[in-house]
Amino acid sequence: MLKLKPLLSTFLKCEVGNGTVAAFWWDSWTTLGPLIDFVGTTGPRMLRLRLDARVADAVQLGNWRLPNARSDAVQALQIHLTTISPPQAGSGEDTYLWRLPSGIYSKNFSSKGTWEQLRVRSLPVSWAKTVWFTEEIPRASFILWLVILRRLPTRDRLLSWGMNVPEECPLCTSHQESHDHLFFECPLSQELWLFFASRISGQSQQPLLPSILDTILLPPISTSAHTTTLMRLLLQVTVYALWRERNARIFTTTNTPIHALKGVVDRTVRDRLLSFPSLDGTPSLLESYFACISYPL
Repeated sequence: MLKLKPLLSTFLKCEVGNGTVAAFWWDSWTTLGPLIDFVGTTGPRMLRLRLDARVADAVQLGNWRLPNARSDAVQALQIHLTTISPPQAGSGEDTYLWRLPSGIYSKNFSSKGTWEQLRVRSLPVSWAKTVWFTEEIPRASFILWLVILRRLPTRDRLLSWGMNVPEECPLCTSHQESHDHLFFECPLSQELWLFFASRISGQSQQPLLPSILDTILLPPISTSAHTTTLMRLLLQVTVYALWRERNARIFTTTNTPIHALKGVVDRTVRDRLLSFPSLDGTPSLLESYFACISYPL
């Protein structure tokens, strides 16, 4: 945030009324920006105005009151001030305005509009709609996003950073933990994923995250929209459940058996799908899910 501080003056502008609030040196109340930057640190001494002076302090008897120019910057400021009416006591309060994406300054602040102006917009990645979609679960989509970027603190990464940690996977204890192993080379994660994926989409081959993403992004022509949505939701819920179980086994004494993990995934998916009832008489997402899953699990 502190790195963005120099940009503040380009977003915040002061519309001078009576000049009793606007800071002469620090606020952007002219098109020259903050005058302390335009004139320099010697400005207060040359203009005989304190650093904490208000705009009204530069006015006397309704006119600008500034000493003779002693630098080109001060001369440029004085010329510019001739185009600005001095603040008057009856002109109302000073008003601070924020720049919108349209370039117009407004009394209303928009965090989204500000971010859109600050961010460097990149082209959408191919897997974006697999992570972020209407039926997503934010906490789960966030973890899936980190998995795709390979940014989770898996043990292989911790070891590469010089940390003294065990290398084995907490889920199977027989292989080194890594992103590829957890999602989904690990026998436990394979079993959990294939239990649901085979019933929803017929997927039965050894799952690897890149191939799963490709299948969801470019499903067979015969795949229904409901199946694609269920697979997207299932992927992030399964990834989230595995990462949570991994952490529980490391930091607590909890060791959830596979049949209980299946119940966790099933309950999470069902709870989310309850929010999307059928609107046109066709089967809802939850009904489509129930058509794939047999109980008890």
